[in-house]
Amino acid sequence: MLVLPPLIGAVIGWLTNFVAIKLLFRPHNPVNIFGLRVQGLIPKRRRAIAVSIANTIEKELFSSSDVARILEGIDWRKEVEMAVDEAVDQRLDSGKLKKVPVLGLFSDNLKGHVKTLITKEVLKHLNKKKDGLKERFHSNMDVREIVTSRIDALDMKKFEEMLHGIITRELKHLEWLGGLMGFLIGIVQAIIYFFLYRGA
Repeated sequence: MLVLPPLIGAVIGWLTNFVAIKLLFRPHNPVNIFGLRVQGLIPKRRRAIAVSIANTIEKELFSSSDVARILEGIDWRKEVEMAVDEAVDQRLDSGKLKKVPVLGLFSDNLKGHVKTLITKEVLKHLNKKKDGLKERFHSNMDVREIVTSRIDALDMKKFEEMLHGIITRELKHLEWLGGLMGFLIGIVQAIIYFFLYRGA
């Protein structure tokens, strides 16, 4: 008889937390129950949650300033030289140049000069515009808005799966914690009943 209160308390505690966790997500869409409009807390506040997640990401993890710094860290000379080499090699094929009178004698040398000239000019323009480019990224790339709109546009089922994937372990701990609390309360009740019954 004294075993029943802890067992019943554990089941009730676990079940209460299980239902409470489910009600965080369900129902996805508002429903009327006895005149009350009911909707899961997370679907109801999805936009606010999306904004909160986006704010945290921008402040703590990744912002437009980080993108600007990445741009600054790129070895533009190497990238430009590779692109120019590829473009010039494709367009000024040595075989074709050698067929042109006079140019054919200097085809390889000419390609080298063309590559150097183009690379130099492109880098000069890049250096002039680099600060403006960084500034444009900084002002036009709104990480917060991008993340907010992406999360807000998610299907509610996918949003629920995403959150579950992040906090599954914590939710399970809450369920078992509810069972443990119910079990402990049941033990206290059993002890009280035992002393009351024995006193009678």
